[in-house]
Amino acid sequence: MSSATHWITNTNAGFLFVLIFGTAVLIGTYFLPAMLAWSGGCHHRKGMIILNVLLGWTVIGWLVALIWAVIEGDGGSFDEPDPMDRKEPVP
Repeated sequence: MSSATHWITNTNAGFLFVLIFGTAVLIGTYFLPAMLAWSGGCHHRKGMIILNVLLGWTVIGWLVALIWAVIEGDGGSFDEPDPMDRKEPVP
């Protein structure tokens, strides 16, 4: 067994690290539909966030919120602005 595995499995600090990391991943996954709705510029994002928060703990509610956020999105990229929105003059 490597020392990294030993540190994670046999110490309190390793357990705490796995607990915090796992909780962060679960929270991020739980709020994925809300983050997609917010960053995608959806018109009904408040409703999607409410649905995600109140019914996201059920698998059906989370899937409905995820599908709604993906379908309602504007279809653009999340990290790059639309090239048609540039304010540069056209030569």
